[in-house]
Amino acid sequence: MNYMRKFAGLVFILFFLKPGLCEWKQVSQSKKGNYYIDPGSVLLIDDGIKSVWVLINFKQENKKIKSRQLKLEMDCLSSEMRVKSIYSYSGFFLGGIPVKEYYKAEEWRSIDTDADLGIVYKRFCTK
Repeated sequence: MNYMRKFAGLVFILFFLKPGLCEWKQVSQSKKGNYYIDPGSVLLIDDGIKSVWVLINFKQENKKIKSRQLKLEMDCLSSEMRVKSIYSYSGFFLGGIPVKEYYKAEEWRSIDTDADLGIVYKRFCTK
């Protein structure tokens, strides 16, 4: 029984501390907030398509959501990107309480539609 408690405790810690184990590197700053990436999360999904986790710390003080984590997919061959999933939090750097949001994955769009995410694209899709 003691073994099961230790195992359950380890699973609990790994589940809730996973965002804290990432090594976030700042890539952009704007009026909206500071943008970070986790270089260790970069994956090659398909020919020319990569994905990476992006963290946004918002600057607006009165906002219910202080940070957001995005799974960004980038099509390096056609200069397009899309946000696959979003997780929002009440604290900075994915801290605080998770904020429930309903989100449907975006369609592919030009990298020119979002300057900050476009910088992430340019960092991983340089030719």
